[in-house]
Amino acid sequence: MHFTVALVGNPNCGKTSLFNLLTGARQRTGNMAGVTVDVKQGAREHKGLTLTFVDLPGIYSLSQNRVEERVARDYLLNTPPDFVLNVLDASHLSRHLALTTQLLEQGLPTMLALNMMDEAARLRCVPDIKQLSKQLGVPVLPSDGRKSAAIEPLLDQLVASLLANHQHQASLITTCSALMINYEPHVEQAIQQLTQKNISRWQAVQSLEAAGDVGFPISEEVRQTLSDQLTLLAQRHDETATELITAGRYGYIHGLFHEIDEAHIDISRLDTWLDAITLNRWLGLPLFFFALWLIFEATFTLGAYPADWIDQTVGLIGEGVTHWLPDTLFRNVITDGLLAGVGGVLVFLPNVVLLFLFIAILEQSGYMARAAFLTDRVMSKVGLHGKAFVPLVMGFGCNVPAIMATRTIEEPRARLITILINPFMSCSARLPVYVLLAGIFFADNAGSALFGIHMLGIMVAFVIAALLSRWLPAQPNEIFIMELPPWRWPSFRSLMMHVWDKVQDFLHKVGGVILVGSMAVWVLQTFPMQGEMSFLEQLGRWMAPLFAPLGFQWQETVALLSGFLAKEVIAATLAMVYQVNAEDMGGLQLAMQAGLAPAAGLALMVFTLLYMPCLATLAVIRRETGSWRWAALSIFSGLVLAWLGGWMAFNLGGLFF
Repeated sequence: MHFTVALVGNPNCGKTSLFNLLTGARQRTGNMAGVTVDVKQGAREHKGLTLTFVDLPGIYSLSQNRVEERVARDYLLNTPPDFVLNVLDASHLSRHLALTTQLLEQGLPTMLALNMMDEAARLRCVPDIKQLSKQLGVPVLPSDGRKSAAIEPLLDQLVASLLANHQHQASLITTCSALMINYEPHVEQAIQQLTQKNISRWQAVQSLEAAGDVGFPISEEVRQTLSDQLTLLAQRHDETATELITAGRYGYIHGLFHEIDEAHIDISRLDTWLDAITLNRWLGLPLFFFALWLIFEATFTLGAYPADWIDQTVGLIGEGVTHWLPDTLFRNVITDGLLAGVGGVLVFLPNVVLLFLFIAILEQSGYMARAAFLTDRVMSKVGLHGKAFVPLVMGFGCNVPAIMATRTIEEPRARLITILINPFMSCSARLPVYVLLAGIFFADNAGSALFGIHMLGIMVAFVIAALLSRWLPAQPNEIFIMELPPWRWPSFRSLMMHVWDKVQDFLHKVGGVILVGSMAVWVLQTFPMQGEMSFLEQLGRWMAPLFAPLGFQWQETVALLSGFLAKEVIAATLAMVYQVNAEDMGGLQLAMQAGLAPAAGLALMVFTLLYMPCLATLAVIRRETGSWRWAALSIFSGLVLAWLGGWMAFNLGGLFF
């Protein structure tokens, strides 16, 4: 038998972590709102049943008009699941139960999974699970998206509930009847008037709460009655219908806690002093930038040791190939193509892993959400919406999913600006190039160089956002209330899953586009074998005058051209065109030091940061904006900014290096 279970909950409740544990998936998680932007699915077998779990976006209500709310609401209405697993944060239960009441009013078969029970225990506000289940009339179980041991009881109860509903055993509490909340008398009168028009009670409540903007069809007769009732409520009360219904729900929740003798206090926290420091008006931003500097310093310093081991391994393989294979074109392919190109990128895997690990720690601990709060004022001044922070941070990993994450931004102008500036957020694909150049030309301050180049990308993105906000026609601002999640210890399991997922992505690119790019560069570099210059060198020297003002030679020119496929290919191409032989991977650094001035190395870092996005990013810009015009603008503006930025870096850098 097959059943579908939808996971529904507020942002930051641990819903996606639980989904990953239930399905073995590796969806992105983070301790801040806006991480899940669409519907994710995964399946597993349990006790002979096939369970398909659907991870819906984190939402606060089914009656609001934001993208996340509409996605979740439309899914529940148009493709109703067999069961709803409502995930709640036990340490903030009173707030999270507001969504629960909406699910129960709709009459959806529901089970509650209480996450963060350890935090609730620390705050001395552990709910009485048995009493809560009795009062709500649905199963309630503790859960933990970080520990697999908590999953079996949850699955057992879920299967029992599914089978009970399937067999229509009305005597069990899992056969869910709609929750009835007694609202303010005038609201109840309005509900009664609407239900007389052949719509259900929950449809009447949602119509009043959303002022008719609902996901189900309603007749003109119902719309007219709804308009009349909303007018009557406005005449009788200072509050809107939405506010009256919300007050009724929280009144029900308050009474619920009184029934279960639960003094559920969320505001007394042991970690308030952390917020006092990290959110301080004067200390907050400097502290955040210092944390970022530490991350880049550690990324370079700690990553150097395993990178050396990989370098030595590649060198030993190259020595073995040279020793055992005859001097033929095939050996040349392996040593000068495969090992020099792919091996030249693979050595930077530890740096990429460390950067992702540190960023994941910032996200899961809750610090990144504090950073969003600190930067919100600056972002609003340059025309960026508060919801833009999550896509911009995701851009440090990969610009493709980051641009897709802008779907949570309702206002078209703000979304377009966020899409267009996202490529300036330096993705991890550029990191191998930065680490290579910083290690060669700025070895004593490599961590600071990495920090500086990423900060430059942020500054350029904000300047471009300010210009675009003046150029594009203004539209009404979408209201955005930022949620500060609690401080949490990052889950070791979640961190390792996140890192392993990124390692797989990196290795997939190494075995895919980087391998293909390296082989293409090798062919162009090797042929024609009889001529004085290869095809690659001819192309590079033909374009070299355009890049000469930046201090580049033909080698850097062809490397930048290859980066259009993927930015990692730049490092692979440099390794191939500068590499003396595969046995001496350090020869690349010596050759580049001899051929480039430090100022030119700085210019190359700046150019790599700013020039046109990779092919995959351009494709997603075209798809998300619906026009090649914006993708073309991204190419043109990136090339112009990169050339100007590289020229300034070369000339200003020449004064100091």
